[in-house]
Amino acid sequence: MFRSLRDGWVLLAIIFSLIVIIPIFVIVSFVFTPQNDTWSHLTSTVLNSYIINSIKIAIYVFFTTVIIGTVTAWIVSVYNFPFRKYFEWLLILPLAIPSYALCYVYAEILGFNGYINTLLINVVSINTNLLNFYSIKGAIFVFTFSLYPYVYILARQAFKDQSASYLEIAQISGYSLFSIFYKTSIPLARPAIIGGATLVIMETLADYGVADYLGIDTFTKGIYRTWFNLGDISSAGKLSFLLLLTVFIIIFIEKFFRRGAKYNKNIRRDKPFIRKNLNSFYSFLMFFICLFPIIIGFIIPFIALLSWSHIGFNYWDLNTFIKIILSSFSLAFFAAFICIIFAIIIVYGLRINYKTVSPFARLASMGYSIPGAVAAIGILIPVIWLDNLIDYVSVKFFGYSTGLLISGTWAALLFAYVVRFLALSIQSVENSFLRISNSLDYAAKVLGSSGKDIIKNIHLKLNIGGICFGILIVFVDVLKELPATMILRPYDLSTLAIRAHELAMDERLYDASLPLVTIIIVCLLPLFIVNKVILSDKRIN
Repeated sequence: MFRSLRDGWVLLAIIFSLIVIIPIFVIVSFVFTPQNDTWSHLTSTVLNSYIINSIKIAIYVFFTTVIIGTVTAWIVSVYNFPFRKYFEWLLILPLAIPSYALCYVYAEILGFNGYINTLLINVVSINTNLLNFYSIKGAIFVFTFSLYPYVYILARQAFKDQSASYLEIAQISGYSLFSIFYKTSIPLARPAIIGGATLVIMETLADYGVADYLGIDTFTKGIYRTWFNLGDISSAGKLSFLLLLTVFIIIFIEKFFRRGAKYNKNIRRDKPFIRKNLNSFYSFLMFFICLFPIIIGFIIPFIALLSWSHIGFNYWDLNTFIKIILSSFSLAFFAAFICIIFAIIIVYGLRINYKTVSPFARLASMGYSIPGAVAAIGILIPVIWLDNLIDYVSVKFFGYSTGLLISGTWAALLFAYVVRFLALSIQSVENSFLRISNSLDYAAKVLGSSGKDIIKNIHLKLNIGGICFGILIVFVDVLKELPATMILRPYDLSTLAIRAHELAMDERLYDASLPLVTIIIVCLLPLFIVNKVILSDKRIN
């Protein structure tokens, strides 16, 4: 291993990976800090509710998203019905709407004084206070229709990759199509389904906007409240450790149940599945089943936000709105650019010496499983320590106090984004680099090219599509990120997500609609690209 570190690119890849996983070690270190009065207060009052509420929401959302995502994926993969090919990509549209935006809309529609309650009271004199949207049930509803596409995308791909020979054997054995679904296709697609559901749980646990708006005590809300309201970073760090431990346990369970399992096409004659034609009744049924989550998860909230943004347009000063857009887009672009640089260096280090770099790269990739609030708390300590070190050196040698150069600036926030979203860039760049044979690298080295020249003249040019895709994905995720931005943002910084949440918390949903619509429109572009890439890869295969 130490001999391999002589290569500068391998060493640089390891250093970059270690930088990214610093917050994880910082969060773990909070376990060893002594308990204080704040922590004793939290454990005796609200800690149990943080744990129970977070786990309860995650479990219910797990099952609901698996049901909706798997059933819709099976329907569009196996049956022919009107507009099937359009449903294939329409079903991913709810991912373009942040969960907190969906929450704002349905709180206005289904809340105590919402449109539905008002309509039922005035028309049929029914009091619907039993339907309390500001509760765990409301959060489950929001997360279900916002996050089911994670399961749908992976399950759809898994169903399409299954050989028709398996299904034909099952049909010859006397199984109905429904029996084939849960006895053959679901077991074969289980890794993809569980993988998508794991992403759903991570996104649910990482949420801040929905829990804050609905008034639900969860881990992420507790971390924010402990740090900002109680001013106790030590107790916030302990809460962050518990949340981080929960996420790692979920990952371990998912890996444990997949241990030793193989799901390959071990069959001599592989052929694509021919979709089954349906009669009019079942065609309508499948059409409605696929349409329902699209209506709930995208059409209703998007139309509502568009109409509200028209009403609230007069609130916005053009210069102020442009300033917020520029700050949001600039922050997202710089974060995406830094992530892609880190990813290129780490992935190139993997190409040179996979065995040495791989453990560090995989640890760095775990940052995506870390909730934004946890990453923010893990970054505060090293950033403050570095600020104090710089100030101490400056005072001692130059007699000048520098103050806080990094804390409360874009630097700390960008670091949090790199920790949180580097995995997306690594995945995109690595998949792109794998398409290029290592023989090209060897030939370039024989001709005297350095590692810098190989990256510049070969990989950047041949992998420009994957690199741009990685930039785009991180850009969109940073644009939607809320908890990390709220904790680490500079005093005078406001983004589209933060301003929308602030206005929504003040019950000014019409004014909050314009920044939300802007986020949604920007998020639609990568969704179309992702779907196109998936479908093109399927045609190639």
